[in-house]
Amino acid sequence: MTSPAEPAPTDATQARQLTRPLRELVALVLLGANAVLLFVGFVRLVVPTSDYGTFSGRAGSTFFSFVGIEATVLPLLAVLLATHVSPVLPRARQITQAAVGEYAFGALFGALAFLIWLVGRLAEAEVLDALLGMLTRAAWFAVFAVAAFVVYRIWRTLYFVPKPKPQPGVYGQPQPGWHQQGGHPPAGYPAPGQPAGWPSPGHPAPGHPAPGQPAGQYGQPTAAPAPPFGAPQSAPPYGTAPHSAPPFGQPTSADPTQTIPRQPGEAGSPGDADSDRTQRFRRDDPNAH
Repeated sequence: MTSPAEPAPTDATQARQLTRPLRELVALVLLGANAVLLFVGFVRLVVPTSDYGTFSGRAGSTFFSFVGIEATVLPLLAVLLATHVSPVLPRARQITQAAVGEYAFGALFGALAFLIWLVGRLAEAEVLDALLGMLTRAAWFAVFAVAAFVVYRIWRTLYFVPKPKPQPGVYGQPQPGWHQQGGHPPAGYPAPGQPAGWPSPGHPAPGHPAPGQPAGQYGQPTAAPAPPFGAPQSAPPYGTAPHSAPPFGQPTSADPTQTIPRQPGEAGSPGDADSDRTQRFRRDDPNAH
């Protein structure tokens, strides 16, 4: 006999519904607590709190404030709550970026505190203490690095948006928008690889016809070609007088051999015969006009 199916438990569902609105608050509290601890460690490293302490001693004690259990676990838990529990929080990106920043701050000052403490121990000839302390701090650094790498990988994969880099122009290649339809550059610009002033393909130089176009149809008519050097020149037929300009005062349409009657009042008419005579005057005559 088969037993009837038991109803699914609803306790887990109810608990999830109760804690889901609190995930963002918990993540922010974890990040805030870690930020306060990092600030306290920084103050203890810089400001002496006792007259008997040394700078290397403060560096050895504050190392665990930068690379300790709190600095390692708290940012990682905040990121896992924001990104690995469905649904993802609306501020998951900001939480992840803040966690990456806290890990970077802790790694920087943790390494600085470790070097200061190690130099102080070696200066005081505490070789065994320096060796044991170095191994302990190296182990904590390894755990810290793993947690930091996980958070950095999440931020790099999900929330990092690289800025587009402008493509630099390459010498000899046309820039975007250079070519027009048909693959030719605009009129008045040389083709890529040609010197300035050189006619581009499809656009001849001013005063020259395009390829395949008869002469005299592009812009203005072209002059007739000159005869070859040494070719005989054509002369008018024998007995034909070359045309010359008509005499001054004679119409161009008149025949050069035609006699034109003179009009009254013109020079040479019978009524003006006396006017054509040349008269001689003496320069010393006072009555001469």
